[in-house]
Amino acid sequence: MMSEYKRLHPISAVASFIKQLKELIIPFVAIGVLGRGEKSSFWEYMPLIAIAVTLVFVLAAGIIKWLRFTYRLEDGELKMEYGLFVKKKRYIPFDRIQSLNFSEGILHRPFGLVKVKVETAGSTDTQQAEAELTAIPKEEAKELEDIIYREKNKGKSVQNTSQEESPAEDIKEVKQEAKVLYKMSVKDILIMASTSGGIGVIISGVLIFLSQFGEFIPYEAIFNELEEFVRSGILFVSVMVFAGLLVAWILSIGWTLIVYADFTVRLKDENIIITRGLLEKKQITIPLNRIQGIRIVENIIRQPLGFATIQIESAGGSVLDKDSKDIKLIPLISKREVKEILTKVFPDYHIAEDFHVLPKRSLIRYLIRSVFWVIPITIAASIAFWPYGLLGGLLFIPLGFWGYMHFKDAGWNIENNQLSLRYRRLVKQTLFLKKNRIQALDRKESWWQDRKELGSLHTTIKSGALGYSSEIKDLDTDDLHEIYKWFSQGNEKKKAPSPTITFKEQEILGEGL
Repeated sequence: MMSEYKRLHPISAVASFIKQLKELIIPFVAIGVLGRGEKSSFWEYMPLIAIAVTLVFVLAAGIIKWLRFTYRLEDGELKMEYGLFVKKKRYIPFDRIQSLNFSEGILHRPFGLVKVKVETAGSTDTQQAEAELTAIPKEEAKELEDIIYREKNKGKSVQNTSQEESPAEDIKEVKQEAKVLYKMSVKDILIMASTSGGIGVIISGVLIFLSQFGEFIPYEAIFNELEEFVRSGILFVSVMVFAGLLVAWILSIGWTLIVYADFTVRLKDENIIITRGLLEKKQITIPLNRIQGIRIVENIIRQPLGFATIQIESAGGSVLDKDSKDIKLIPLISKREVKEILTKVFPDYHIAEDFHVLPKRSLIRYLIRSVFWVIPITIAASIAFWPYGLLGGLLFIPLGFWGYMHFKDAGWNIENNQLSLRYRRLVKQTLFLKKNRIQALDRKESWWQDRKELGSLHTTIKSGALGYSSEIKDLDTDDLHEIYKWFSQGNEKKKAPSPTITFKEQEILGEGL
């Protein structure tokens, strides 16, 4: 029974020991270096003794923490008691629990255990989950989830069930199976690995690693054996670079396959459930009522190939938990399927395809912003390395094209109570926002923009622990007025947020209020 006091699995003491040990590696290495050399007296063994004593203390602390940690479900609350020296109690009501996230690490899987993270309505303001059960049996985790889920939905079940229906029918409704919305194939994961920016990190690491071989590899001996090969140095360097890129590519694909294996998205009543992972299996639950916005992301490789990533901005989560602040609903999907899948998950959202674009007079400002910083560099290079420094001017071509892409991709759309924005940072992004989810909508007009009847739009929504902001520059002032008027209408009870603005901007804003 979950109402009885329960302890975590003993492996949690080992996990705690390993976690503390990782934090002590650098001090231990430093002590080990200081303690090198022959030992001629007892005091010279003190560094090693200090390490041994510390290890024993950390292990003992982990065991005591495990013994003192208990949890149970009672009176509609998750109750925990814990503490190494001072015993603490934490009671979390079921109605505050937003979701339970499961993960199975290498230490968990052999014993049939999972780690449970409890996310609550107040988790946003903390740097970690509201509570964490580091190692409990899968059966208990499932029972814990079912009990909390049943209690949270009891009122809804009563409202949706007539008086003639039996309680058993209520329970059956609450425990209905989750509906599979999307499942990534191995082919999808391979395409995602090949078109992701993660390969760049691995390539950089491989190149740095290879650069360290100069001190250890006897290049002269190798070159003496391969004189002809050395003479064609360009070929040698090319082969080495190609081999490094190939290894990085293979590592990137392998790691992506491990992380995203069996990636599945399910919908159960009012929750999205995402499961993935080969070595470490994870299950992330996102309540629909916490979702603040939907974002479609297209990087420079996937965009021409017709692929995109769907991300959701969710209120809550912790600063240190990457899974809770950067939620990929679907890591890779064909753009042709985006509207269909989002309509299934979010039927109340309008997936806009037609956008109001920027006025043509905005283009020059986008081009100037893209190439402005190259001008002083080109001038300095031309003076120092005349006439070859003039070649720096060739940078104007790709940077100008990049500025044009920023201009071309920017746009907006309003459909009933939803604002859709399209813009480019490093990648192209399309953001769908409900009016009641927008925390702040700011309109700014500088002196230079005012001369061209242009302005910038800045929106903020609650996402993760820090929020998510977007900005579109150089919109037509008439479009800005229309967007601001749309946001202001229906928000009389909630004063529309406004930035610190100049007197000129105050006059312009006053027309829309």
